[in-house]
Amino acid sequence: MNNCYIDRLPDDVLRMIFELVCEEDQATFHDYSMQNERRGRHWDDWQKYYYEGMHAEGINDPPLSALVSAMGVCQRWHCLVSQTPTLWTVLQISFGDGAASLEYARTLLQRSGTHPLKITLLWNDPHNPFSGVPGRASPSYDDDLPAPVDETVAGAYLVLIIMELYAHVHRWCEFTLRTTSQIHIRQALLLMSRPSVHPARMLEKLHLQLVHDQFNADPVHYGPLIFPGSASPINDLILFGMSWSWLSPTVFSSHLVNLRIHYRIYEVNRNTSTTAKKLSQLLGALVNLQTLALEVDMDPLATDIMSPIELPQLHYLAIKSWRMDCWAVDFLHNVQMPNLRILILDGVDYGNLLAIVDVHDILQELIRLTQKNSSGSSLELDELHLVNFAYSVDDQLLHRLYKQMTSVKVLTLGPGAYTENDALAMGLLPTPRGLVDFPLPGLRTLVIFDVPRHIVRRIVLERLSLTAPLEELYYRGELCPRDVDEGGGGGA
Repeated sequence: MNNCYIDRLPDDVLRMIFELVCEEDQATFHDYSMQNERRGRHWDDWQKYYYEGMHAEGINDPPLSALVSAMGVCQRWHCLVSQTPTLWTVLQISFGDGAASLEYARTLLQRSGTHPLKITLLWNDPHNPFSGVPGRASPSYDDDLPAPVDETVAGAYLVLIIMELYAHVHRWCEFTLRTTSQIHIRQALLLMSRPSVHPARMLEKLHLQLVHDQFNADPVHYGPLIFPGSASPINDLILFGMSWSWLSPTVFSSHLVNLRIHYRIYEVNRNTSTTAKKLSQLLGALVNLQTLALEVDMDPLATDIMSPIELPQLHYLAIKSWRMDCWAVDFLHNVQMPNLRILILDGVDYGNLLAIVDVHDILQELIRLTQKNSSGSSLELDELHLVNFAYSVDDQLLHRLYKQMTSVKVLTLGPGAYTENDALAMGLLPTPRGLVDFPLPGLRTLVIFDVPRHIVRRIVLERLSLTAPLEELYYRGELCPRDVDEGGGGGA
């Protein structure tokens, strides 16, 4: 490369270029993981042969590291990259990397020196590569196709990698583990529950995700806690499909800014009152929480179980539950959220198991929250998103709610509601009283699914005659269009 202009660049400039390459590697890996999730692979890296046989679109191996490739260009680049610790502080490993993943982890730990580490491990149970529907059998493999990797081998690789990484737990600032195997995640957590010479005092982001294998998981854990002796300042926490009882109560402190809890109780008659009580206790200490996603199924919360909670900084709340009517009203009633601006209510479609329930009490509670009281304070939402909201809606209650929500600028009537979205959409139509009784007067963006085109057209035109037009309209019609009544209006 002696005759190349790029070879004349000083080391500092090359380091800047390599740092940009490193950032691009991180973005590419993130896109890869999310892309596979959307396509239903869910980080299943080793079943590529089966999918290729099925002619699946876009299935690919984990992306190659451009930074590692750059090291093979010349001796100078190899030395420069390998001797720059800041280029080795982000570890992203997929099981598709195979046996090389362990050696790569060791190399990164050595080259990163004493710098803080950001770690992402994507691990999958090779016997559960699909969407996670309970009881779904693994595919049968023809003789000319390789058998799936044994779960024991996958677990052994994970154990070795966790052991190497945990020796440097004092350098962790971010840690993400995604797996579809209860065995694998339990192995990892048990290793991380061992005493460490250096506590995890730098850890700010912790994402633990058990994907698609959580139907029989108990939300209560009675074993050892992870990161013993540590007071980690975690501000970003995801517990997906696993119990928060793996964590010390000190984790649920004023440090937390973002929290997502997801688990599914598949047994209809299971008593989760203890879970509800513990959850309310944990939330009570989160005075600086800004975003909260509760994706849980719980029994009704009795008033003696849930005490008032103050979340003064909460800006975003998502309640996603198949049994929303059982507990969401009590939650909304007991939690003080004066700065809440974004609210998502998702009924969750578990593979055509969408629950049809009465949300009369939920609407009543939202009316109470958005009604001006004697002090002049009320909940002023900027965005309201209703997804899988296949519930019967009282027209008068809905109109009263829409009328009070003067601050809402974005409304989503998401997919999964079937014909119930018609009523939610019709509530946007002006009444004969005009602006005095106008629903959602500040609405500027409407996202709407599964509503006949003529209803959407009517909403847009009739609202336009009384107030400013919508700035954005996102519309997806019905997958199976219904017949339009003769008096219902024409198509848009």
